[in-house]
Amino acid sequence: MNDLTLQGTVMQLVKSPNEFTLEKAEELLLDYLKKTPEDIDAWARVVILETLTPLGDYARAVLLLELALSNHHDNPIFTILLSFFSEWFLGGMSENQLGNLLELKKKSDSSTNAIILYLLAWHYKSIDSKRFIELLNESISICNHHVKNFVDLGQHYLQQGKTKIGKQLVEQGLANVKLVYKEDEIDKNYDALDVTRFINERITGIFITEGTYHSIAQLL
Repeated sequence: MNDLTLQGTVMQLVKSPNEFTLEKAEELLLDYLKKTPEDIDAWARVVILETLTPLGDYARAVLLLELALSNHHDNPIFTILLSFFSEWFLGGMSENQLGNLLELKKKSDSSTNAIILYLLAWHYKSIDSKRFIELLNESISICNHHVKNFVDLGQHYLQQGKTKIGKQLVEQGLANVKLVYKEDEIDKNYDALDVTRFINERITGIFITEGTYHSIAQLL
């Protein structure tokens, strides 16, 4: 954020999250954005804020993303988050959102394209399992250092009884983990509103909790 003092205040409010502290943090960020709509990081922070417990308001997160995109039309992170929230929590991407994601794919780097292909794979999972597999394989082929594309494809094969390839993919995915959060340790520098952290935890999977890591490892 451009206003580091406000960023520090907001971070303190979300360190012990409850409905009051999160609503206060949201109020501060939205007041700031009324005066400073050009601050992309502030938009990202208020969006991620909506996902925190006890709020967990993904519909509001989407509304804020749409507002953010009205100010920053070509921001790839906002487009990705809008697609992710819609697909995972709000019943699926709209045709317009799907089209915007495909347009973004034409002008993105390999890491971003791998994320886009991963989101597209899940869009098709329930309606076209062959397309789901193709998109995950394409995601892996253009960027082989994410986690969830490997693990999700591996789990799919395991469910189909294809044990060897399934376990190989899961193992490759786990090898890409960059950070494991220890359950008995508190990271004083943890920034709950950092959008890069959020994407690495929730979409690429390269940041992972100790419990989730061990749960995936049990598939091997």
